[in-house]
Amino acid sequence: MEAQESQDFNQRLSQWIASQGFWFQLRHSLSSGGGWSGALFHLLRMGFKVLLLMVVIGLGFGYYLVKRVDSQAFRDGIVEGLGETIGAEKTEVSGFKRIQGKAMIRRVGAEGGEQSFFESLEARYLTFDMGMLDGVLKEWDAGVIECNQLDVELKAGASSAEAANWAAESFFARDPNFLLRGIESTTTRISWGYFERAYGGIRGSKMTANRVGDGWRFGFKGGTFSQNWMRDFKIEDLVVYCSPDGGMVVEKGEFAAGDGKVEFRNVKAVGGERPVLSGSILFSRVPLREILPGHLETVVSGTVSGEFEIGGSTNSAEGVTFAGRVELDGRDTISVRRGFRLFEALDVVDVFNTYRRVDFDEGGFDLKTGRGVLELSGLDLTASGLMSMQGRMTIRRPEGDEIERLVGGADAVDGAMSGLGVDKESELTMTLKKAAEAEKKAETGENVDEENEKFFSEMGEARRLRREQMERTRRAFLFEGGVRIMIPGDAFERSRVLRERFPVDQATGQIGIDVPLEGTLNELTTQLAEEILRLGTVD
Repeated sequence: MEAQESQDFNQRLSQWIASQGFWFQLRHSLSSGGGWSGALFHLLRMGFKVLLLMVVIGLGFGYYLVKRVDSQAFRDGIVEGLGETIGAEKTEVSGFKRIQGKAMIRRVGAEGGEQSFFESLEARYLTFDMGMLDGVLKEWDAGVIECNQLDVELKAGASSAEAANWAAESFFARDPNFLLRGIESTTTRISWGYFERAYGGIRGSKMTANRVGDGWRFGFKGGTFSQNWMRDFKIEDLVVYCSPDGGMVVEKGEFAAGDGKVEFRNVKAVGGERPVLSGSILFSRVPLREILPGHLETVVSGTVSGEFEIGGSTNSAEGVTFAGRVELDGRDTISVRRGFRLFEALDVVDVFNTYRRVDFDEGGFDLKTGRGVLELSGLDLTASGLMSMQGRMTIRRPEGDEIERLVGGADAVDGAMSGLGVDKESELTMTLKKAAEAEKKAETGENVDEENEKFFSEMGEARRLRREQMERTRRAFLFEGGVRIMIPGDAFERSRVLRERFPVDQATGQIGIDVPLEGTLNELTTQLAEEILRLGTVD
């Protein structure tokens, strides 16, 4: 009985000592004769308990780190942080996950707000660094973000100086909790310009963007560049540096236009609500099909060279302007073929000369663009032994009611657009529609977040419609002006009526014909051509 009571007492004493804390237990061990061996035993036992506690805490913390990326709160934090940094009005992130130290996002979309530098932004299949402790115990060092597709509609300016400052701040912003060193995009599309006269863009290019000081340096390889009358110049090497103080500077701009070359020289844009452009562009044997309306290719061909000054703004009624002189110095030729109605008529009534193709190889003209108009003034061209041409002409985009008549509705597109020589389906609508359909097919079989898929769909459709309308307007043109052509004096030798209507100039020995240029391509010189054919049949 006494042994049992002694055992119970010792057990209660041990429990009481264990509840007194580490330092009491250590003193008790030393004073009770256990010496250092007893103290060491207690130290080991307490160390084991502490270790076990740390393991439990570590496992719990590790579980939290692994599972936090799957939580709605984490995703909401990413959306909110991204939106605040870039000044977006609305932001969505779809398909976020972390695998082996890499964060992956299927899709990011944002609609620009008053303080943003863009109208819309969408990126697909993003990959960047994400350590276990990033964003928890230290800043998130994402390194370089790699994405498969990037599509951005940039703001061409701002409504006020304050709004321009907000846009600049969001563009150059640095998030103290998220370190971004650069961006790489395999397929990039960037567009800008509120009006067709200022509209431009980069399409299908590989882009690299790196932080350099307080600014960004962008590099583009491949793809195409368009601005106003320059259409789809192939990018060989384009390097642009953007900084808060210096604005945008094109450090290198080399393009191919057909078999010709294009080079940007000292091109820059000073930021603000109306960015001002300056610099020049050097053309070397650039095919006319690369700068003239596409439907003119069946009538006019050849190459031009010259240096053109850049001016204007991407956010003004004038738009981006070019001005320079074109000289045919033996390397370049401008050819006009039979699709030109007047030349077709001359080819019928003139039995001594042919006008199936007229090659102008001497002379030149001043070229200027602005307010949606391509102006050729001081026109003085010569096709050796056959024809000379002097005068001026403008090729302009339609305005007001003309737009509705030419590109406004389905009937107008079917009629007037075909009259302009534009293949509406292949050149305008189908390209953009096919791109949208391709995006939808690419998502088939993927895990799509239903709650934000509507946002991406609506944003993409709005972007497609804006670009489609811009492309429609950019491809519709009207002609104005007039020229005087001089043809051989024997051109109307077999028609007395034509000789009386268009007499030979005794000073030059040639026949002068004043040619008004008005309307669409199909309407150009139609009346004059019909008159010549009618008079040519009269004896």
